[in-house]
Amino acid sequence: MLNIKTKIKDTDFKTSRATIKDVAMKANVSLSTVSRALRDPDKTPPETVSKVRAAAEALNYVYNATAGSLSRQRSDTIGILLPSPVYAAFGVNLMAIQKTCSERNYSCKVALSQFAPEEERLALRRFHEQRIGGLILVGLDMSNVGYLKTLEAAGIPCIVLWEAPDESLNYIGIDNRRSIYTGAKYLIDMGHRRIGFLVGPYACARRNLDRVEGYKKVLEDHGIEYDPDLVRSQPPSYLLGKESMRAFLKLASPPTAVLSVNDYLAIGAIRAITEAGLRVPDDISVCGFDDIDIAAYFNPPLTSIKTPCYEMGRMAANIMIDAMESRTSPRVQYLLDTELIVRGTCKRPNQIE
Repeated sequence: MLNIKTKIKDTDFKTSRATIKDVAMKANVSLSTVSRALRDPDKTPPETVSKVRAAAEALNYVYNATAGSLSRQRSDTIGILLPSPVYAAFGVNLMAIQKTCSERNYSCKVALSQFAPEEERLALRRFHEQRIGGLILVGLDMSNVGYLKTLEAAGIPCIVLWEAPDESLNYIGIDNRRSIYTGAKYLIDMGHRRIGFLVGPYACARRNLDRVEGYKKVLEDHGIEYDPDLVRSQPPSYLLGKESMRAFLKLASPPTAVLSVNDYLAIGAIRAITEAGLRVPDDISVCGFDDIDIAAYFNPPLTSIKTPCYEMGRMAANIMIDAMESRTSPRVQYLLDTELIVRGTCKRPNQIE
């Protein structure tokens, strides 16, 4: 503990930049106490934190978290890589991660892939070069699994959300096969046999490939022949959902129900149905996925499969921070539950009433 009797005046720093030593002198504490109070306030006595922060504010001093991390030879920044923050479910993931990091005095750095494998790979390389403390990925292109393993081998812990891209990787996701199976079975049990399926890009995303497999499996289990004309692959978009539904309506035998892997495509499909002079659910039933906020307030309210978006992000951030603080490699492989939320967009098909 420093025992400095000299009176420090705030005016002494008007013409020079305050340093951490100046804050220590003004607060009458050691340099390590200042660093700890600003870096890890939860692990420092509240009265000490208040005294140090008051001194720092009076001197207009801003703690250099990057320098602090480098001095400990680790980063306190978590990288977040997601396709897009525009889609609500991904935005909720991001919000949960950022809030948890803020609560635990960690910072975040966000990169967007825009659903492009090459952009995702570029972001991974940049995070690697920046020696990020840990990385949370909202989904992962299968072509980049190898690079992700390279990051982990370099000591950068990684957690993938939404899917289990490789059994050797850490993930917190959902059972994509079972979730789609549940939604499709709900429609089949109502009497639907022609079920359109709007799925995300599945040539490169494991979660969407699993969803296609779940869709095929439920048809097989109920003696329904798989028709590739009833499956369309699109990124989450109102417009693409609308265009896909228009294509379904042009078929010689259009679907009586549509199951979508996200609510954006589902809402776009409903728009195409109503523009064609048909009604939901009287003429065509629609079931979404994720249960984003607008689903409950749509007209009619959208039946959707609720996913634990916030919990997924919160768990990932806490596990990542624990691993960074203990300097250990996390080993986490969780599949969280989903729930079918029944509202007003599904009913039995007209021809069997």
